[in-house]
Amino acid sequence: MDFVKMRHMMLGPVSTIVLLVFNYFLIDIIFNYLNFPLNSNVLISIVLILALLNLVSTLIEFRTSYFITRLMMEISELWKWASLLYLIEIILIYLVELIMPMPLYIIYILFLLIPVFGVIGYYIAHHNFIKKYTLNLENKSKDQEKLVSIIHVSDLHIGSIRGESLLKNFVNDINKIFIEKQKDGIDVITIISGDIADGSCPIKLDTFLTLNNAMMPVIFTPGNHDYYQGIDDLKESLKNANVIILDNDNLNLKEYDLNIIGLRYSFGSQGEDEYKLPISSDENNVLIYHAPDYWKDFVSCGIDLMLSGHTHGGQFIPANLWVKIVYPYIKGLYNTVVKSDDKLRNGYLSVTTGIGTMGPPIRLGTRAEIVVLDINRL
Repeated sequence: MDFVKMRHMMLGPVSTIVLLVFNYFLIDIIFNYLNFPLNSNVLISIVLILALLNLVSTLIEFRTSYFITRLMMEISELWKWASLLYLIEIILIYLVELIMPMPLYIIYILFLLIPVFGVIGYYIAHHNFIKKYTLNLENKSKDQEKLVSIIHVSDLHIGSIRGESLLKNFVNDINKIFIEKQKDGIDVITIISGDIADGSCPIKLDTFLTLNNAMMPVIFTPGNHDYYQGIDDLKESLKNANVIILDNDNLNLKEYDLNIIGLRYSFGSQGEDEYKLPISSDENNVLIYHAPDYWKDFVSCGIDLMLSGHTHGGQFIPANLWVKIVYPYIKGLYNTVVKSDDKLRNGYLSVTTGIGTMGPPIRLGTRAEIVVLDINRL
C-alpha cells in the first residue's frame, strides 16, 4: 500500500507542480516564437487550467471514476504528449536559429504538425492490427491430440482512459480469429501477458465482464500495473469473467502438448517468494512473464516460448528510442539457441506492443497489435 500511495502522490500533486513550471515556460516560448506573446494573466490562466486538469482528474479517478474526470484526464495526457513534441521542436528551432533565421511560416507549420500527428496517433492507437508468426517447436510427446494457435496480447491498460470499447473491440477481433482457425481444425487459446489494468481508477466486479464473451479460453498473468489498485480486486473481477489466472502457477494442456507457466511480475523486493518453474520434459513449456527480461536464462531452464509485453514497443516517437535502450527486445518475435547441460536449447520470445496505451492514448511508430502464434511441431 505504501508503494501505491507513493506512486499516487507522484502522479498527482508532485507531477502537477512540475507541470505548472514546465507549462509556464513552454507555452510562453511557443507564443513568442509565433510573434504572439501572451498577456501574463492569460498565460497564468492557461497554465492553471492545465494543472487543475491533471490534479483533479488524478485525485478523483484514483478513488472513483466519472465521465467528466475521465475526459479531463484524457485531455491532460494528450497535452503532455503534445508538450513533449513542442519542447523538441523548440530545441530544434533554437539550434537552427543559431546558424540562420527560420522563417515564421516554417515555425507555424512545425507547430501545426503536432495536432495533425496527434489525430493520426489517436486513430492508430484505437485500431488493432493482427500480426502473425509461425513457431517451430520440438515435438516432445509425439502424441499431440489437437492443433493449436496462441493469441498473444498484453497491456490493455483498462482504466480511466481506455475502457469498455477497447474490451469489446478486442473480444470481437479474437473471436474472428477463432472462427477462421476453427475452419482449419485449429483450436485457439488467448494469453494476456500482464497489465490488463492501468491502475488509474478502481477495479469493479464487472470491469472485465466483456471477456466472458470470448469463444476460447483466456489466460492471464499479472504485470506491474495490475497491482496499483489492488491485485485481489483485479483477480475477483477476472474470475467473474471466467478468465484463467496463472500467478506463480501453471496449467497443463496435454491435448495441445503445452505446459503454460505464469510467473508473477517482480518488483525487485527482497522478501518476494521464490517460485520454482514447473518445467515439463514431455511438453513444450510456455512462460508468461510481463517484462522481456531474463529470456535466455529461462530458455536455459527449458522454456520453449516466453510471452511478454510491458514495452509498448515504445508507444510513440521519440519515446521508443529510450525504451529500446532499456529493453533491447522491444517488440516482435525473437529466436535463440542456448547451450545448457551440454544440450542446445531452442527458445522463442514474443514481445507484443500491446493493444492499450499508458498515459496519452497515442501511438506513432507502433501499432496496437494482436499477435497470432501458429505452432508447428518438428
